[in-house]
Amino acid sequence: MEFEPGIEEYIRTVHEALGTGPKAVTPEERRARFERYAEVHKKPYPPNIAVRDWFICAPGREIPIRIYRPDGDGPKPAILYFHGGGWVAGSISTHDTITAGLASKTGAQVISVHYRRPPENPYPAPTEDCYYALCWVAENAGRLDADASRLAVAGDSAGGNLAAACTLMARDRRGPALRFQVIICPSLDTDVNSGSYLNAQDPFLIRENMIFYLESFLEGKLDTKDAYAVPMRAEDLSGLPPAYVLNAEHDPLRDEGLRYGERLKQAGVPTENRDVPGVIHGFLRARFVSKVAEREFDDLCAAVRTALDIA
Repeated sequence: MEFEPGIEEYIRTVHEALGTGPKAVTPEERRARFERYAEVHKKPYPPNIAVRDWFICAPGREIPIRIYRPDGDGPKPAILYFHGGGWVAGSISTHDTITAGLASKTGAQVISVHYRRPPENPYPAPTEDCYYALCWVAENAGRLDADASRLAVAGDSAGGNLAAACTLMARDRRGPALRFQVIICPSLDTDVNSGSYLNAQDPFLIRENMIFYLESFLEGKLDTKDAYAVPMRAEDLSGLPPAYVLNAEHDPLRDEGLRYGERLKQAGVPTENRDVPGVIHGFLRARFVSKVAEREFDDLCAAVRTALDIA
């Protein structure tokens, strides 16, 4: 096992910051630990964006969102971002550095969505919240000063699952037309005996935790055939928006991400399916200390700008 030097530094600093406290077991403990983890390398907002919190009124609930808008007048392309955290943990705040950076470096307006979380709210609640938010943004583009003809979805880990599901739902339900999908270290299957699950040496995402997350999200129904819950189960991936799939060498989820990227290609979907050596799950957080992570984040942002026609 060989980590890129910047990733080694990232791992060291996170371990030092979190210490060796008791193992997080309950959903509350997992959420609290994830919030602490995300604070380690958090940075101030870039000066070229404005940030505001808002909410979407949905039937029987509110969906919190955070809007990152780059400087400049006129309607901007919009990216809906769905945070990771195993569905159970994670929040808008835990992904602030990624979403703010995405807005700053692409020139697109990023709308980060906080969906209902399991185990209190298992599937389909998180997925339906994300799809509802997508439809709301498309319908309210004028209020947001957004360009509804240039919409994208993005997400990491569990959020990658939700982003992929939203592309399927938009196609099948004749929903908003999407120009691009970005899925980062995504959870797209329930095969916890794949080669990467059994052999990955990721210090933060371990097989035991992913089993807990999957069980919580799917209420134990890991054999479900529902493609909106498990996008790898989709029989047909044709007609989806162009994709950027980012995978990490030492990530337990690597195999399913690579496989999904290849399936998208086989279905005729223009796809960049990247396999980044020397990095771990969630490695984009390390871009301030890792040259590889910084390069991959810049390349991702460049792909978004091209897909959304941003000069």
